Amino acid sequence: MLFRRKKKENKENPLQDKVAGKIAGGLLKIQSVFVGGMNKLFGGMDMKRMRMWLVVFCFVSGGLSIYFFIDAIVSKPKSKFTIDQVRLPQHFDRSGDEVMENEMPDDIYLQIQDYRKYMDSMGLAIRPSLEDSMRILEQIYFQQKK
Repeated sequence: MLFRRKKKENKENPLQDKVAGKIAGGLLKIQSVFVGGMNKLFGGMDMKRMRMWLVVFCFVSGGLSIYFFIDAIVSKPKSKFTIDQVRLPQHFDRSGDEVMENEMPDDIYLQIQDYRKYMDSMGLAIRPSLEDSMRILEQIYFQQKK
């Protein structure tokens, strides 16, 4: 009484039984179609020719099995996936401060002034971020001239 196991109750699930029945029926249908095809192919064949086909089949399948076995032992293992190098921008490690060290030519300063005059004459406002950039470039130009 102490060491008796409790019997597990079989829980019946009608959906699982129905799905299993459909799968089994499908496999039986595939088998019967295969058997019918083989009977049609080899039904009128004499025994000598059938044995020849059996020997050819055994040699081909046996040879392929031996080839795959030897290939698995002899060949070097191939990697399942490769890791490609990530492409980085050419100057990803530079902050942009190097540009500030260079001299700003006079023609860029003149282009900035021309653009500012053009926008004023048209009565259009310059975008705030562009205005800030232009102001910084002008400060760099004036610092150079000192």
